[in-house]
Amino acid sequence: MNAQTESLGATEQVEFPVPLICPNCKEDALSHESDGTAHCTSCNTHYSRENGFLDLIIGERFEDDSDCECLCYEENSNDYTARNYWVPLFSSLQQPKDRPLRILAVGCGTGVEVDILNEQGFECVGIDCGNRTQVWPNRKFKHNFLLANGMKLPFPDEYFDVVFTGCVFPHVGVVGDSFVTKDDYLEDRVMLASEMSRVLTKGGNIAVSSPNRLFPFDLFHGREPGNYTPRFNRPGERFLLSANDYREMFVNAGCTTAVPQKTEGYWGFVRAKHSFKGSILTLPIRFMFWLSSRETFKFLRSTPFSPWLVMLAKK
Repeated sequence: MNAQTESLGATEQVEFPVPLICPNCKEDALSHESDGTAHCTSCNTHYSRENGFLDLIIGERFEDDSDCECLCYEENSNDYTARNYWVPLFSSLQQPKDRPLRILAVGCGTGVEVDILNEQGFECVGIDCGNRTQVWPNRKFKHNFLLANGMKLPFPDEYFDVVFTGCVFPHVGVVGDSFVTKDDYLEDRVMLASEMSRVLTKGGNIAVSSPNRLFPFDLFHGREPGNYTPRFNRPGERFLLSANDYREMFVNAGCTTAVPQKTEGYWGFVRAKHSFKGSILTLPIRFMFWLSSRETFKFLRSTPFSPWLVMLAKK
């Protein structure tokens, strides 16, 4: 895959398919200009476009890794997760009677899951504030993306039926793209949880996922391709979150509950399965995913036995 993409031409600029409000003041709907930019009449903030996409980012951008190998891996991995996990999960949720499920993907990265969910009949839009957005012009539903920060969502209250994110929360409140949390890391994470809940309909669902802080090793961060030595989760380190961390945040943000879900089908181990060594070394992890996904052993999902968490919160 070639990571260098051309920006969208002016003739391709169309209005975003979801109502937008000013992420800065939250007071007014945005006015769309003829050149594809947007303007807030309440706080007089003007929003430009980057690479053809409306830029509504308030605050810093996330300087994530975006080399060609990383982008290719993420597209393949997210394709697997979307087809084998997100589509079945969202299909199992209560559907509105008169329209498709409205879904917001927060921190959607390359945006593969947004394409797949729309192809499956959902109405999905995606936001991100990192470098992986450079491949958005390659997406089929490229008009369903905009640059924005999850802590300052540019959407009206109670609009989406589902708000979901992959491994985003651990990267909020940290120094750059590192494992070092800032002093106010919890404040940033609470703000993200509150914004996700704000734009969620009553009775809607929030789905989040990340490595489990209670598991002794972080198998998903800090490794070069082909290196299977895991990063040790030091006691007291707050880069990752536990099931209780998520539950407390989302209940305080207005959700009634947050429950650990099965993890089978989330990871395809698309890189490891291409080598004999990788296939062998991931066997124990795949077994953990399989076992904790059985109804009889669901109590294991929030314990140190489980390397990965998927939490479903309901408003």
